[in-house]
Amino acid sequence: MPGVPLLLSEREEIRVALEADPDVSFAEVARRIGRDRSTVSREVARNGGREAYRAAAAQGRAEQRRKRPRRWRLCADEALRERVTNELRAGRSPAAIAADLRAEGLALCHETICSAVYGGRLEVRARECLRRRRPRRRGRQARHASARPALPNISARPAAVDDRSELGHWEGDLIVGANNRSATLTLIERVTRFGRLIDLPEGYHAEAVLAAFLEAFESVPAPLRRSLTLDQGGEWAAWPALADAYGLDLWFCDPHSPWQRGAIENFNGHVRFWLPRGRRLDVVGPDELGRIEGAVNGQRRRLLGWSSPAQLWDTAVAAAA
Repeated sequence: MPGVPLLLSEREEIRVALEADPDVSFAEVARRIGRDRSTVSREVARNGGREAYRAAAAQGRAEQRRKRPRRWRLCADEALRERVTNELRAGRSPAAIAADLRAEGLALCHETICSAVYGGRLEVRARECLRRRRPRRRGRQARHASARPALPNISARPAAVDDRSELGHWEGDLIVGANNRSATLTLIERVTRFGRLIDLPEGYHAEAVLAAFLEAFESVPAPLRRSLTLDQGGEWAAWPALADAYGLDLWFCDPHSPWQRGAIENFNGHVRFWLPRGRRLDVVGPDELGRIEGAVNGQRRRLLGWSSPAQLWDTAVAAAA
């Protein structure tokens, strides 16, 4: 979708850079104003090129190109803007907010909320309310291949795990606290997207992590614990004991490829809203983790047909009983 339009001050910086050095690269100009290189390139190309570019004229043309200049709905409706802002500050996601509004008969796309946040049209910044806390949107990073490890590799997972046609397949990870001295174990079931947060009061060495896994899976019905996918971290060294205890199949991602278990990465992104990087996690107790877990699992999700993970998990547990 289109990004935030260039400001007149940014266009003026482009003009100054081109006049000072006609051969300056668009990448360098983009770096100075904090924009993408392609944004600067298109801006100059559509407004006369390097030699003829003028900031004021470019600004005027941009305003004329707007076919339907109008106030955004979130700007025009004071009550709606205040409600959305308050819910964002409370930690609710744009998608969940939009789902609730639609359930009440108010048509508002979650992209409208995201764009309003990134465009500065709400009294809340992206770093304060969005899961990734990024001040600007960015594209997907390139992935790199690596050698496969001598562990049960993710490529051997059955199709039922990959296509999410069977319940009971989990992904696991750690959220690490300040100075790498504390951590919280995170788990997510791939079909329902139901997530768990498990306290690690004794640290995150292999034995402590094993104990946390055993505790977490003890309350899970046997039909709902079939496999677990992890990355290549040394904290999983006791995995054979976990596999024997519950008959779990264990699978491991390729080295440096945590994106291969994307469900837990997404869950961690939600949790990081409450447990931001740099926070000590050894002072976060089970009660607070339970509140965070409930807040994340209780939100409606688009990929779940606007049901919540908690609703789907309760249904799965009842069926497995």
